[in-house]
Amino acid sequence: MRLLGLQSPLGQVLTACESAGHADPAGAWRALTRTWNWAAPLPAAVCDTDYPGATARPAPGGFTLSGLWSLPAPEEPGPWLTLPLPVTATGEPDLFVAAKALPRQSEPGRLIRLDDLYVPAGFVTHAAGTPLRAVDAAFLWTAVAALALGTARRVTDVLAAWCAGRVVGTPDSATTAAELAAVLHDERLSLAATLHEAPSTRQGLPAATEQRLAALVRRADQAVQHVVAAAYGNALTADLRSAPHPLVSLIEDGSPIFQQARCTTELLPPRDRTSPEEG
Repeated sequence: MRLLGLQSPLGQVLTACESAGHADPAGAWRALTRTWNWAAPLPAAVCDTDYPGATARPAPGGFTLSGLWSLPAPEEPGPWLTLPLPVTATGEPDLFVAAKALPRQSEPGRLIRLDDLYVPAGFVTHAAGTPLRAVDAAFLWTAVAALALGTARRVTDVLAAWCAGRVVGTPDSATTAAELAAVLHDERLSLAATLHEAPSTRQGLPAATEQRLAALVRRADQAVQHVVAAAYGNALTADLRSAPHPLVSLIEDGSPIFQQARCTTELLPPRDRTSPEEG
């Protein structure tokens, strides 16, 4: 993934990221967040470095965030904002993205104190990554959707292999795995057809192509959610007393990608255009 750039054709981004998500979901997510600071265009609160409680602690599926921040002006566009921590040597993410649930309807500069605010792992990134801009939205959409599709394809592979390796045959489960894989295949084909011969993000996409891409990314996320939920539900019907199902750790590894995919067209919408939701 580090070989990709904003000058890479989006069809190439789709292929490379789908493959990376299938091969190693956790590693692909680390590569994305360390290489690209996708939160760079979002408005940011200012962390009070003198406040001793400004910390981020790992929690199941994400982090808990504490500290004192000065919120940006409420008229700044977008429902999301970043809560940056001072740079540390821990290697942990230092940019945390929070939703509009935070009280931003206040005077500029108003302080807000957070005590163990939970932030899912899919909403954290690194400030040291190459900053993405609002005009780079199509790159982020494509990369995240592809990672999610690749990870979900890995889920169907693991489910199929688990079914094949059981002593007692499970034809229904095997059929389910094949059907779920077909759903993902159709979504990949739709995205690939839209991005066939599409230029890079920096070269610019026609507005109609960008809107279609946004719609397909949201549809792909819905398909991924359906596939992962169905695969996990199928696994839960098995007798797990002997050993944990292999899907459990895989879905945990992929959860940041799934979280990001659910909101990616909101986090980095194109600027000065009708939003895909309104379009």
